[in-house]
Amino acid sequence: MNLIIIACLILVMNYALTFIQVRHYRKSMEKLISRYRGNSDYYLFSGQSRRMLKSGSIAMLIVDKDYNIIECQVMKGVSVLTSFKAVERYKGLHVGTLLSDLHDKHTPSKDSKKKKIPAITAALMSAAENALMTIPKKRA
Repeated sequence: MNLIIIACLILVMNYALTFIQVRHYRKSMEKLISRYRGNSDYYLFSGQSRRMLKSGSIAMLIVDKDYNIIECQVMKGVSVLTSFKAVERYKGLHVGTLLSDLHDKHTPSKDSKKKKIPAITAALMSAAENALMTIPKKRA
């Protein structure tokens, strides 16, 4: 009987923490969107990487119609207290260049063991791929 109560408490705690984290994500996304509202030449793309035991990541990119990154924010961590942080080094970079650089940097050589891509890199790659796939559809 105690095991059932503990399992229920864990599920309720997981639900509550997930609710808080989703609310924080939505507020951060709305704050980012409000800066570029009214300008149809900018697009928001996000990507995420979930991990079972390690910390996951979420990346948000603001990209213009020419595929240049205007703003990049990432969140990495397992806690609901983690916040988005701006990443300045990707500003002004072409989305294809970002994707190529990340792929080249984290592709294992033939001699080395296959390493798992870091969560932040996977989230950024997902957001960049979304941008490359979606902007041509929006321009048509």
